[in-house]
Amino acid sequence: MLKRLLAIIKKEARHIFRDPRTLSIVIAMPIMMVLIYGYALEMDLTDIRIAVIDQDRTPDSRWLTERFEASEYFDVVLRPERVSDVHGLFIDRKIHAALVIPPGFARAYTNLPSAAVQLLVDGSDPTYGNAVINYTTAVTANAVTVSVEDVFPLEIRNRFHYNQSLEGSHFVIPGLVAVILMMICALLTSITITREKESGTLDVVLVSPIRPGEVIIGKTIPYILLSLVDAVFILVFAKIVFDIPLRGDLTLLLGLTILYIYCALGIGLLISSIAATQQVAMMAALVATILPSMVLSGFIFPIFSMPLPIRIITHIVPARYYMEIIRGILLKSSPLSMLLHQAAALGFLGTFYLIVATIRFQKGRTT
Repeated sequence: MLKRLLAIIKKEARHIFRDPRTLSIVIAMPIMMVLIYGYALEMDLTDIRIAVIDQDRTPDSRWLTERFEASEYFDVVLRPERVSDVHGLFIDRKIHAALVIPPGFARAYTNLPSAAVQLLVDGSDPTYGNAVINYTTAVTANAVTVSVEDVFPLEIRNRFHYNQSLEGSHFVIPGLVAVILMMICALLTSITITREKESGTLDVVLVSPIRPGEVIIGKTIPYILLSLVDAVFILVFAKIVFDIPLRGDLTLLLGLTILYIYCALGIGLLISSIAATQQVAMMAALVATILPSMVLSGFIFPIFSMPLPIRIITHIVPARYYMEIIRGILLKSSPLSMLLHQAAALGFLGTFYLIVATIRFQKGRTT
C-alpha cells in the first residue's frame, strides 16, 4: 500500500512541476491578489468630498469649517451659496455630503453652548453614507470639546487594542490570506482527476488494484505541501509590503493552516470527481470558493449582522473558521484553547468532503 501511495505522490508531483499553469496559479495569482485587494479594500475613508454652506458667516462658523478642512477625512471642495444647489452637486457626483451652517449659529453656540448644523449626505451608498455621518460626528464633537473645555472640562482619551493605528490592511490582509488559500487550493485539486479523465489515464487507474482512498490521499499530499509553501510565501510577502503584525504563535498558525488547506483540497477533489472537464472544474471551483469565502466568511460583512438563515449557511463555509483563526493569532495572539471550535469545524468539513469525493470516485470506478 505504501509503495502504491508513494508512486501516486511522485506521479502527481511530476504533473505539478511540468504544468506551467499550476506554477503560475501558485506564484503569480497570490501576489496579484494581495497587491490588488490589499490596496483596494481600504476600510478607512479619506478625502471625502464635502461642500460647506455657511449662512452665518461669523468667526465661529469659519472656525468650524476650518476643523473640517484640517481633518484627514474630509476635503472641502465647494462653498455653494444656496442649499438648493446641493441636489445638483449630488447628481453630478461632485460631493458626498454637504454641511449647512444656519444663520445664528455663533449666537446659539455661545449661549448654549451648542448649536444645530445640518448634514446632507448622499445615501445611494448606505455604507459610505454611515461612514460620513460617523466621521462628521467625530469632527464636530472634537470641535465642541475644544471650544467649551472651560465649561465642561472632560477629556476623553481613546486607546485601541490590537490595532492601535487602525490600519485597514491589518484587518484585510489576514482575511485575504484565507480567501486566496481557499481559492488556490480548490482550484489546483479541482483539475487533478478531470485531467486524468481528459488524458485517458484514469481508465488505467480504474482497472488497477489501487484503492480509491489511496488515489485521493496520494493526490492530496503533494498539494498540501505546495499550498503550505504558498501560505508561508503569502504571509511573508504581506509582512514585507503591508507590515502586518505577527504577534501570535506561528507554529500554531502553521498547524491550523494545514487543517484549512486539507479542507480546501477536499472541496477541490470533490469538484474534480464530479466535473467532466478541466474547464468545468476550474469554473466550479472559482464559483464555490471565491463568493462564499468573501461574502459569507466575515471577510467584508460581519456575520452577526446577517439575517439568521444566512448566518446558519455560514457554518458550512470553511473560510469563516480560518478567518477567525488567522486574525485571532496574528492580531490578538489567541491560544489554541480559544480556537478549538474552529479547528474541529475545519477537521469535520475537510473529512466530510474527502469522504464524499472518495465515494464519488468509487462510483466512477464501478460504472
